[in-house]
Amino acid sequence: MKILDHVRSTITQDGAVLMDIRGGQMLTLNLTGSMIWQHLADGQSPEQIAETLSPRFGISREQALEDIHEFLGQLEAQRLIDPSETANPRSNVGPKPTGLSCNLFGEHSSPAAQNRSPK
Repeated sequence: MKILDHVRSTITQDGAVLMDIRGGQMLTLNLTGSMIWQHLADGQSPEQIAETLSPRFGISREQALEDIHEFLGQLEAQRLIDPSETANPRSNVGPKPTGLSCNLFGEHSSPAAQNRSPK
């Protein structure tokens, strides 16, 4: 897993801001997305991140891993991480878990996120 060189990040008390200096765009992450981003920056694998976040959010490791892979897919789509180093062994773990990936990119990143009500 590799964060691309053209991405800068700023961590705040509310989450993080990612800046694609090559593409000229900014994305906001909520606290959960920020935690995942920081673990990625520290070189942790999705499995290691799931081990850390699972007990923190009171969800299974499998659910955490599924959400992390979904988040990584969003980062790949935005060209913020190197997809060649990302394995995405998505497994069917049932209904989408709540509490971890809900609105990882913050409220202003997508129409779907804007339609969600706060938990």
